[in-house]
Amino acid sequence: MATVRAIIQRAATSTKDPATQMQMIRRVLEDIHGGSWGVLIIKNPNMVSQDVHWTIPDHTNEDGSPAFCLAVVNRWQYNIFKTGTVDRPDRVTVVDVVNKIRQQEAKKPKSRILTSDLERFVD
Repeated sequence: MATVRAIIQRAATSTKDPATQMQMIRRVLEDIHGGSWGVLIIKNPNMVSQDVHWTIPDHTNEDGSPAFCLAVVNRWQYNIFKTGTVDRPDRVTVVDVVNKIRQQEAKKPKSRILTSDLERFVD
């Protein structure tokens, strides 16, 4: 999941606060892939690697890609996993953004260039 790793990297360089990173990663993934996502950030992976064990639901995205990513950035371990397929009501999709831009462009009045204006542009 190269896209998830890129999102993790961006969040890690944006802020040192793990709670903010967690919310950034979760929100971006929910907007991109839909559904609900979990984010687990471990500051000291050595401390828990031998003592903590967990299982993660086996979800996939609509395109068939795995909905799980484990990455280590700046010695912090990031475990990202999809927990469900139900979208949030305020999910923002690429289609929504494109439609909003098109609607704004359609509302703009068409401006006419007068001959006097054209002469100013040419000179």
